[in-house]
Parts: sequence; structure tokens; C-alpha cells
Amino acid sequence: MVKEGWNLQGNARFEGFCIDLLARVAARAGFHYRLRLVPDNMYGARDPDTGHWNGIVRELMDRKADIAVASMTINYAREAVIDFTKPFMNLGIGILFKVPTSQPTRLFSFLNPLAIEIWLYVLAAYILVSFTLFVMARFSPYEWSTSTHVCGHETKLLTNQFSVCNSFWFITGTFLRQGSGLNPKATSTRIVGGIWWFFTLIILSSYTANLAAFLTVERTVLPIQSAADLAAQHHIHYGTLNGGSTMSFFRVSWYIGFMCPISGSLRSVFTAKVCRGCGIVRKSYLNPGT
Repeated sequence: MVKEGWNLQGNARFEGFCIDLLARVAARAGFHYRLRLVPDNMYGARDPDTGHWNGIVRELMDRKADIAVASMTINYAREAVIDFTKPFMNLGIGILFKVPTSQPTRLFSFLNPLAIEIWLYVLAAYILVSFTLFVMARFSPYEWSTSTHVCGHETKLLTNQFSVCNSFWFITGTFLRQGSGLNPKATSTRIVGGIWWFFTLIILSSYTANLAAFLTVERTVLPIQSAADLAAQHHIHYGTLNGGSTMSFFRVSWYIGFMCPISGSLRSVFTAKVCRGCGIVRKSYLNPGT
């Protein structure tokens, strides 16, 4: 990179890892060199219409430069026209985007510790167990009792405490760890109640543990995890370094979704310098959705 704020001439204008590496190689091989920048500030990409190369590759092909020193990606198209040394670093395609702000607290954020599928299963189990308890109480003779009413004359009635409403009330009370005033008497209803108690113990323990994690750790949802995620959405426009290997990858990709930013209407998402691209990502001023 070029030193900023220094009035220097020649090779002293540049600094960085590649510059230090070139100095070591020149010292061992015994040659002298003069550094200069590529006029178009590009690494080198082949124009699909004309077939001409630009950037560093074009300088080497036209023999305007003897060697090139840069963090340049090795690919098949470039190897067909120029030679590369052994790479000093291997990296894949990375995605740089602005970290989204934390999500605002919503009205039903207390449901976040468990997935929506879990809540639906709990609701289904709540309804199923309530009706199962009601049916078991109806068929079991131990849940029926005789009550005496005196209204002019004595009347004996058979009553069952587990009606439909009371069955739901019993299940609700046990789920919230509160008493309902209803106690199963038959073995069958006690088994149903015991299974429900164990189920609620597991659910509430898991919910409490996850809720504590949600309240103490701020979770940032990353909308983009891979290049496929970029291609699957249309809200965020994405670009690459103009004339770089990543741009060539998107241009020749077999997946049509990757070719979207190469269209002429989205030329503004490409940048000629890495520092400008980083600034664009930080400020997100390409367009409202970038």
C-alpha cells in the first residue's frame, strides 16, 4: 500500500507484507526492481465481449512489467495467460457486510426461548391430555361420588369432579405449578396426571434455562451466512472488486442467481478499490437496501 502523508519517491512510497516479501526475494536472488502502480488499479479480468485482459494481467501480458507482487487470486483463466509462484496465503471468498443492530423487544418476545414448533406441540399436548383426563374420569367408577341435596326432600346425585372445564383447569394449574383444588382418585387419572407433571417439568426447566440465556446474552441475527443466501434474496445488493477474481466467479457461475449483480443496472455496486468498498459497507450508502 502507498504511504499516506509522506513526501517520498521511488520504492520508498510503498509498504506492506508484499513489499517486505519482494525485498527479501530480491536480496536472495540478487536483482534490483522499481515499483509502480497499475494504471487502472485492477488485478485483472477478461472482458467477455472483447476477450481482452485488464489490470495486472494485461501489464504482464504486454511485458510492461516483469513481475507483479499483490494479494492476487490464482484461478484457471489467469493461469492460462500468466505464471504464478507458490501462494503465500490461501483464502476463499468472504462476505463483508455491516453488522445489523440488535432487534427491538417485541410484545411476544417471551416466546423466543422455545421454537414455534415446540409451542404448537405443547398446545396440542395440553388439549389432548385434558380430553384424555376427562374421558378417563368418566369411565372410572372411582371418580364418581354421591352427593346429597336437601330441598324439601333428600336427593342423592352422582357427580364427577372432572368435567370438561375442570379437566382443562386441572391441566392448566399443574402446567403453571399452581393448585387447582382437584385431585385425581382413580389409578388411570393419576397416571395421566403424573405423565403431564413430568412433561411440564421438562418443558418449564428448558424454558427457564433458555430464557436466562436470552436475557443475559444479546443475540445478533446475521441475515447472510453464505453466497447462496445472497442469491436467494433481493433486498441487499452486493458487489465485488471491479476486475477481480470474485467478479469473474460471479460472471461465469452456473447458478443464475449469482449473476444478478453483473447486470448493467447494478454496475454501481462494484468498486475499484478495497478501501472504498469497505467504506461503502460501513455507511451502506449505495442504496436504501444495501
